[in-house]
Amino acid sequence: MTIRAYLYDVEGQDHPVDFAGSLPRLSEQQLLWIDVVSSDGQELEQVASAIHLDPDSLQALRAPLERPDLNQFKDSIQVNVTAVEPTERSGVPDFTPIPLVFLAGKNYLVTVHAEKLHFLDKLAGRVRRDGNAGTLTSADLLAVLLGWHLENYFQVLENLEEAVDDLDAAVLERPLDKAFLSELVRLRRRVGRLRRTLIPHREVFSGLTRPEFWTVAGQDDQPQFGALESLFERAVDTAENTREVVLGSFDLYTAWNSHQTNDGVQVLTVVTVALGIISAVAGIMGTNFALDFFKSGPLGFFWMLLGTALLIIAALLLARRRHWV
Repeated sequence: MTIRAYLYDVEGQDHPVDFAGSLPRLSEQQLLWIDVVSSDGQELEQVASAIHLDPDSLQALRAPLERPDLNQFKDSIQVNVTAVEPTERSGVPDFTPIPLVFLAGKNYLVTVHAEKLHFLDKLAGRVRRDGNAGTLTSADLLAVLLGWHLENYFQVLENLEEAVDDLDAAVLERPLDKAFLSELVRLRRRVGRLRRTLIPHREVFSGLTRPEFWTVAGQDDQPQFGALESLFERAVDTAENTREVVLGSFDLYTAWNSHQTNDGVQVLTVVTVALGIISAVAGIMGTNFALDFFKSGPLGFFWMLLGTALLIIAALLLARRRHWV
């Protein structure tokens, strides 16, 4: 279990706070951010006791996250989202979904997640270096964190699109490589899974634009959440575009394979015509010439079989080289 607490002051005296189950009394000019990396109920109770959280808020904080949603309580607002941590599996970009809970009150913000989230670590260091961090409200800090939360989705989508670009280049270099299909299927599934993880957030970002969700925090209007809703819609559009890019990559694969198949058919057509001419000439002239080769006996029969076998092997090697078989 890890609990990190940061106190931001309008006077610029921002500093980490040693969380030991109790915190100093907060003034109107201060903002407290508590980041909890734990799913243990006892630690959550310690945090709830330190910020005097009401029982309903604590119960909601401990409840397992089923899907992104919003909850409004007497003294706080809870925002449940599914964060993503960019990873890589089998050489293909992937992501790990991690439930993330925000609890925003008048002058505090609590984040709870069971696994480490790197974007929170980066943001913690970034805010500590910002002398104006003390001017943020809990709503402002929530908007910043939700913005970085969405940026992680953009990062995963960018990684997936780069993988598709690499596959497109591989198709042009090795057009009949069947391994391409399995990689494309994995990418398609991951794009679809990411999109299904992102779409349920629409309720959250739409709800945050309604003023009634922030009356408990002493805020009448939160225009920054309108910008976040636009960012969310752009993330959805990007996910849709990435899915189209994957499908377009499959179209490129089938088109290039059709081109290669047509080339093969052209070669076979030329060979068939050539053999047809030979057969026609042989049929017209007959094959009854008295050549010594036909009197070679068993040795000539052996050479005929060997030549036939070599021709078959050469044809198979050519087909294998061109990935026809």
